[in-house]
Amino acid sequence: MKISRPLRPLAAALLPLLGVPLALAATSAQAQDSTAPASKDTKQLQQVVVTGTRAENRTVSESLSPIDVLTPADLNASGATDLASALSTLLPSMDFPRPAINDGNDAIRPATLRGLSPDQVLVLVDGKRYHTTSLVNYNSSVGRGSAPVDLNSIPMSAIDHIEVLRDGAAAQYGSDAIAGVINVVLKHGGGKGSNSITASGGIMDKGDGAQNGLQGSVGIPLGGPEGKAPGWARLSWNYQNVMNTNRAENKDKSTTIAGAPNPSGIPYERYGDPAVKTYQALLNFGYDLAPNVELYGYLNGSRRDVTSNGYYRAYDSARNVPEIYPNGFLPQIVNHSNDFAGVLGVRGKTDGGWHWDASADYGENNLVFDIQNSVNTNLYYSTGYSPTYFQAGTFRNKQGVANVDLSKDFNFGFLPNPVTVAFGGEYRKEKYVIDAGEPDSYYFNPNTTYIDPENGITPYAGGSQVYPGLSPAVAGSFSRHSEAAYADLETDLTDKLSAGVAGRYEHYSDAGATRSGKISARYQFTDTFALRGTISNGFRAPSLAQQNYESVVTLIQDGQLAQIGTFRPSNPAAIALGAKPLRPEKSTNYGLGAVWQPIDNFSATLDLYQIRIWNQILYSDQIKVTPTDENPVSGAQFFVNGATTRTRGADLITNYRMDLNGLGSLNLTASANYNKTKVLDITTPDFGRGSAGLLTDATPHTKYVFAGDWLIHGFDLHANLTRYGSVRRYGDLPPAPPYASDTTWPTLADQKFSARWLLDLSASYTVSDWTFTVGADNVTNQYPTKVSARASGSGGFEDRADGLQYSALSPFGFNGRYWYGKVTFRF
Repeated sequence: MKISRPLRPLAAALLPLLGVPLALAATSAQAQDSTAPASKDTKQLQQVVVTGTRAENRTVSESLSPIDVLTPADLNASGATDLASALSTLLPSMDFPRPAINDGNDAIRPATLRGLSPDQVLVLVDGKRYHTTSLVNYNSSVGRGSAPVDLNSIPMSAIDHIEVLRDGAAAQYGSDAIAGVINVVLKHGGGKGSNSITASGGIMDKGDGAQNGLQGSVGIPLGGPEGKAPGWARLSWNYQNVMNTNRAENKDKSTTIAGAPNPSGIPYERYGDPAVKTYQALLNFGYDLAPNVELYGYLNGSRRDVTSNGYYRAYDSARNVPEIYPNGFLPQIVNHSNDFAGVLGVRGKTDGGWHWDASADYGENNLVFDIQNSVNTNLYYSTGYSPTYFQAGTFRNKQGVANVDLSKDFNFGFLPNPVTVAFGGEYRKEKYVIDAGEPDSYYFNPNTTYIDPENGITPYAGGSQVYPGLSPAVAGSFSRHSEAAYADLETDLTDKLSAGVAGRYEHYSDAGATRSGKISARYQFTDTFALRGTISNGFRAPSLAQQNYESVVTLIQDGQLAQIGTFRPSNPAAIALGAKPLRPEKSTNYGLGAVWQPIDNFSATLDLYQIRIWNQILYSDQIKVTPTDENPVSGAQFFVNGATTRTRGADLITNYRMDLNGLGSLNLTASANYNKTKVLDITTPDFGRGSAGLLTDATPHTKYVFAGDWLIHGFDLHANLTRYGSVRRYGDLPPAPPYASDTTWPTLADQKFSARWLLDLSASYTVSDWTFTVGADNVTNQYPTKVSARASGSGGFEDRADGLQYSALSPFGFNGRYWYGKVTFRF
């Protein structure tokens, strides 16, 4: 598909807007049009994208759907050392909060796109489906009930660029692509000059949260000298050591000593980011087996050791054993998150013009729960002994996929341009495993009791404190398979009108069959203005984790720590409470966008969207139950298809580039997202006002990002100003005394956390093969609104009375200013 000259200036101007380096644009220009004047190279060509299209040469500006292209320079423009944090800084439509005291959610944090659930965005690595995690986000935070992909299992040093498709794409890629697609494109090739090593370090303004790391990427040619070798291999790695932070109101541990004065009355807690050690390596390769036949693939291994905190158990708590912890104890979860992924494929082109690709990929996430500084109170008072370190069990999620994809451009006499015809099939096998913990971690004897002043004879809490071990009763192995077939047509119907249509059929062994389709179009009205639009329907099959996750955890119930059980929908206990087999979520997506370039150095895109979801899978609220010997829990939860929601929003992206002659160049961008989700219908009674608020108001309705880069004589001075809109927490229960009698409840139990502006600054200097960078994120040291004492005890997930003074909903966390430095060597 040849790109017409009138489209090129418009398309090329979007490159700086989307983060494509001008040098790359110039290279692409020479490749596509060697006759173009050199002075116009950087303004006339554009980067070809591979996400959301099967055509070979569809560019960013010509894309029928909104798409962002982010480079390593973009990802490294802040102090973030993990992929999801960097993406959240760059994309106004993405949210990545930093929950604390959220059990496994501290280790695997969910990211959202366009305010939808984290598992409603599909992640690809080099165009291949990436596996999801084995953790279910069961706490009351953003992404509650989801089991999404862990973006932070992919090393940033391995990334060439990222393509973010902000549009429904289930018809093109299958389940999960309701909000959009994030395609992580890896670095390829083994030539000199493409290798680098970066050492980094930083610390929070409060003196905690110190970080240090070493990452890099090195490629080598295979089978011959550089430039003539038939193959290449590239090894990328990442090591990061991050210390914990603490922003609890009372950080003075001396107040935990029995009889010690505590004037504030606020208990000691440790509330903040966990301590994390990250080890990652990714090897990818390509080798020409014959002319037009390439063997390719990658192997990725990632391990994160995450130490997060629970609530402090006071010395006089019934959950404490004074003989072991005379001053109480802080139980901690030590999560070992291990990810493995690999792809092996062969692709090529026949003499007849058919492009073909056959591949197999496998991915697995193992999440181990170890518990330290803990005790099984029930075990101790039953036997006189309890360990303080427990192996509490493991969750595993495995995915194997086989794909065959074919495409070819066909010329039809009644059409002026070739039609790209693509079709293919997919077979996917998934397995979800729950491994039981050691017996001491789940031991419970209902006859080991004490006298509770309020409740009378009460059994001592069983299981390891903070996270009771997984018992053999909940352990098991669960699997399913699916088959899919798709077809995709795309062409330029005229010099101004482009169009595409896609359809997909998919059948799941446990959830039945689904069908989805998509129609896309783009019309170039003038040399400077174009409109684009899409209509599609989509689906998301319930994950195996949502169907089969089961555990008992320690959560807040009526303002007190309690054992809460999550039961799989097939469990008789859940069925008795109304659970039914889960069905796929269904969606419709509508998008309308405009692309405008009134002058060479300025461009803008505006995209409006509406997404409606039926049968949305919800994680029920706690249902009070009477503890039994078989299920020693006082609350039960399960998954249910229970909601219809509608999300409406807009994305605006603008870019302006100024040539300052002898003073270098200045690149300015401004982008914004407006997003609002409304619950249209709730069909389950076990989903309250607070949980509904997590769907509608827990992520900002607005987010603005203003960025600038001044490049002069080897210096790059970067500034990023982000406005995070307000978020709200809603309560289900009356507020605590003295406000319990207030007639304005439930409004009184709600709280709005105000919008905040965050400024990030950095300065880099490049000399020869070295780049030195210093910077600060959140320069003005902004913190979110503190949790109101009035909202305490409202059934939410933070409580000012416990010293948790900042909300886990904060879209930028609550750590304050962060200083950092980096040194990069390229060779």
